[in-house]
Amino acid sequence: MYKVQMQCYEDAKLMKLFPEIVKSLYDQDVLAEDTILYWFRKGSNPKGRQTFVKALEPFVNWLEEAEEEE
Repeated sequence: MYKVQMQCYEDAKLMKLFPEIVKSLYDQDVLAEDTILYWFRKGSNPKGRQTFVKALEPFVNWLEEAEEEE
């Protein structure tokens, strides 16, 4: 997650695609739900943190809702 965030931070075009990149990595079982939630709560890099966290918020909400339903 950290590396993906840094790559996206360095390229404005990728920054807009960050949520889609994370979702794709999740769908392909590259990123675990726990990893995404940890990054969202504590692990993100300060560079662009607010932008990335805000962009990923709908996906994280979906993950948390799915977790509660189980």
